[in-house]
Amino acid sequence: MRTFLLLLLFVAAVRALYLEAWLGDTLRILRERRGWIGIEVRRRVGMRKIPAHLSEFPAPREERIRVWRLFGVPLWHDEVSVALPERACECFAEVAPQDFDRQFPAWLQVGGRANSESTQW
Repeated sequence: MRTFLLLLLFVAAVRALYLEAWLGDTLRILRERRGWIGIEVRRRVGMRKIPAHLSEFPAPREERIRVWRLFGVPLWHDEVSVALPERACECFAEVAPQDFDRQFPAWLQVGGRANSESTQW
């Protein structure tokens, strides 16, 4: 029984390290804390490979990831990816979180901070 618990803790630690490394190039845009649990929304913008049946070439995409953390350790994540216009690949740094906020589900939106006049797309 003790061996099983140690193995379970080891697997959980390896998964947490993997998730932390995978989230390394993302930017946190929202954070909420509920007791021991922290929920954050992160984003990644760039050229991403899409399924081969859609295209063999990478396409500009924005990914938003909701991460659940317990005492700061990532436990789980959900992610959604949306396509960006082709001209977005010329200036990824200028794509603000609000620009394509409406394309994401409500649980990944930045919320009432979007200003439609500032959107340059």
